[in-house]
Amino acid sequence: MKKLHPFRIIYSLLIVLGLFLSSCGATDEEYSDAETYTEEPDTQEAGGESSPVSAPGEVVYDFGFTPEQNGFNFQNYGDDIQVVNLTAGELRRMFGDQVCSRLDGDVCTLTPPAEQWMEQINGSMSGGHCEGMAVLSLMMYTNQVSASDFGGSVASELDINDENLQREIAYWWATQTVAPTYTSVIKGTPMEILEIVQQMQVNGETYSIGIYKEDGSGGHAITPFGVQDKGDGLFAILVYDNNYPGQTRELFVDSRDNTWLYEASINPQVESELYTGNADTQTLDLTPTSARVNFQECPFCDGSGVSSTGGGKLATLDQKQNQIFLDGEGHLLITDDNGNRLGYVNGKIVNEIPNASYTAYRMEASGNAPEPIYWLPAELNVTISIDGSTLTEESLTDLVMIGAGFSIGVEGIYLEPGQVDTAYFYPAEQTIAYETEADESPFIVVGVENPDAEADYYFEVQGADIKGGGIITVYLDTKAGDLQINAEKLNNEGSFDFYLTRITDELEEEFAAEEILLKEGAVVYVNYAEWTDANPEGMYFGVDLDGDDVIDDEYVVDDSK
Repeated sequence: MKKLHPFRIIYSLLIVLGLFLSSCGATDEEYSDAETYTEEPDTQEAGGESSPVSAPGEVVYDFGFTPEQNGFNFQNYGDDIQVVNLTAGELRRMFGDQVCSRLDGDVCTLTPPAEQWMEQINGSMSGGHCEGMAVLSLMMYTNQVSASDFGGSVASELDINDENLQREIAYWWATQTVAPTYTSVIKGTPMEILEIVQQMQVNGETYSIGIYKEDGSGGHAITPFGVQDKGDGLFAILVYDNNYPGQTRELFVDSRDNTWLYEASINPQVESELYTGNADTQTLDLTPTSARVNFQECPFCDGSGVSSTGGGKLATLDQKQNQIFLDGEGHLLITDDNGNRLGYVNGKIVNEIPNASYTAYRMEASGNAPEPIYWLPAELNVTISIDGSTLTEESLTDLVMIGAGFSIGVEGIYLEPGQVDTAYFYPAEQTIAYETEADESPFIVVGVENPDAEADYYFEVQGADIKGGGIITVYLDTKAGDLQINAEKLNNEGSFDFYLTRITDELEEEFAAEEILLKEGAVVYVNYAEWTDANPEGMYFGVDLDGDDVIDDEYVVDDSK
């Protein structure tokens, strides 16, 4: 007969005896009335780490936070309700005025890379807001954020329908995606995490806890506020889980073998599942609140932005990196020119690329944790596989790279089960090539902040026909003022719509053109730099029909908007 792990035996007994208090919302008063024992407590060790000296039933640490009063009265939410997430106001607050192409009074028009970044982050929140709720409830308890600014004296009195509260939750959620917040995350063994939580009042720091499945997916954020000795070397970190409003939940840590266990679910109406880990899995972490409270480092700013307000050069990245976002189902595998990989291999994340990393979201509400944010050295050329082999149905998918002063990507891919497409990114040249064997009509998007020019630009090559597969390449030549659409490796001719936004210190202008012919083997040059809205002649398009770098045809396209 298979021998049961001691942790499992204890866990089963707790359920049978009705002591798994998290399932019935036990209060702190119930914990304080818990029976204590007069026998001497054990000081067992696991992997050289001592367990807290306490007696079974004793609450060995209590921060004073209670989920009933200090947690929100509504549960974690994704896109199941209509909310407002980040706006330009939150980006200015987080990064300073450098996120603005222009300021008109207090109205900020975001730079194109900033707008793209905000779109990606807001889209990622569709899976849940647990990180924001875990952090904000704790900051309201410690008076770092005033609940009275949102219509109540404590978090439990606040209304989810308040747009300002929605935006505040989104703000603190978004801090997990940038430095110094994500670079300050504390990884450790379960016993090390337990010890840090127990010292919160001593070291003057507070934390949110991140929990993950062993394959790196399913991230969720909860708020720790106490530790209780359960006896026989088993301890419970008492937490507020925003999927369970008003309830005290327990994350178990077993000091004898340095393991942890937590029962979590999408929401109280959905069957729960176990999250587990040990000293080697690194699936339990802490994020210090202090890392979130100052300006965050801007991953999409080039360091200039709006200079007249004094906010232009705040908190840009010292070591510039590019972020990779996948919006949709499926997985990514990123490969550099030396064959090093970052992303999913056989269902688990690997990272072989020097100076690259990834950030798993803590957000679970829908049960579908999104792809992590991948961080790459700024000048690194990469090949990215968009893998739909695990899909059971078609998924609308976007892939975007965002770096200092630019964004490039492909949006609107209808990824079928089993389909594997490829994108090639050349960030130094602001170039993307997209390859597919399927019939696709994606949008190729490019945004650029031009500190040395009079305007910032955003481009869309909309619905570019790729019939029968092939490769389409888009290259932004800022020196020549051309956007190049290269169809040399398409299998059939098609057409595309073209859209441009031009932002200056004085105004924002738009241009649109429809059904531009995209001949197989041709390169289309869009001379955007010479155009302004005041130009009655339209925009110049040039076509190299055979790829010999000589313009064979040139014509003017009128604005169709």
